[in-house]
Amino acid sequence: MSELRQDLEKAAGALTGLAKEASYLVIGAGVLGLNRAQVRRRELQGAGRREEVAKRVKEFDLTVSQVLKSVDAALEPVLHRLPEPLQAAVSQARQARDELRTRVFGGSA
Repeated sequence: MSELRQDLEKAAGALTGLAKEASYLVIGAGVLGLNRAQVRRRELQGAGRREEVAKRVKEFDLTVSQVLKSVDAALEPVLHRLPEPLQAAVSQARQARDELRTRVFGGSA
């Protein structure tokens, strides 16, 4: 019985580590993508093409929104099975992500 419990704890630990790494990867990719969008937006603004900037930012925000929905949908089935500290970390990561999007896209998070 204790051997089974140890195996379950190892599996839970491995799942926790995997979910944590996945969330770091998604957040990192999002930050890099948003940074690239900001740089590109500044380049386009400097060239005097504000309409083009607005269009591209809106398109990028839509793409980011779709990716985030997919990631959230993928995490949702396993989220309740994660240990409480990891659930809190995922929640904080989502909040940070939404705050970052609000800053970059002006409230469209």
